[in-house]
Amino acid sequence: MALGTHLPFWPALLFTYLEPITLILGFNAAYTSPSTFVTTQLPTSSLVPVPPAALILSYSLGNIFLLLAALAVLCTAITRDARVTKAYLLIIAVGDLGHIYSSYAVMGPKVFWEFGEYNDMMWGNIGFSAFLHVNRMATLLGVFGRVGSRG
Repeated sequence: MALGTHLPFWPALLFTYLEPITLILGFNAAYTSPSTFVTTQLPTSSLVPVPPAALILSYSLGNIFLLLAALAVLCTAITRDARVTKAYLLIIAVGDLGHIYSSYAVMGPKVFWEFGEYNDMMWGNIGFSAFLHVNRMATLLGVFGRVGSRG
């Protein structure tokens, strides 16, 4: 086990440290520039001015990012029960798929499969979510070592 978690080194680094940092960065983006946050969800956006309802959703999503960052630390580093860590990884893995699908549902297949047209936000929403999902499943399957109890 590594870095004060129930996780092997790579998953501990990824899920206990790197992912919460990226979630805090997402919170920051959604809160400091909600208009930009909304308009960069697609390669091109014509939402100018951004509707107030979209700004509310930006702030709400930012709040969820901050809560997820805290939950990640709680469920990977603070808990003393490896079952909590495993359940968290499985639940969030399902959430990864929902996150990717929500992008697909709005973009449609033509935009979704045009990876060369992706901006940074789209790579985060789709590419990074897929990367995290694969790593969560690999962790649960024991690819990086056993998820077990701390000594």
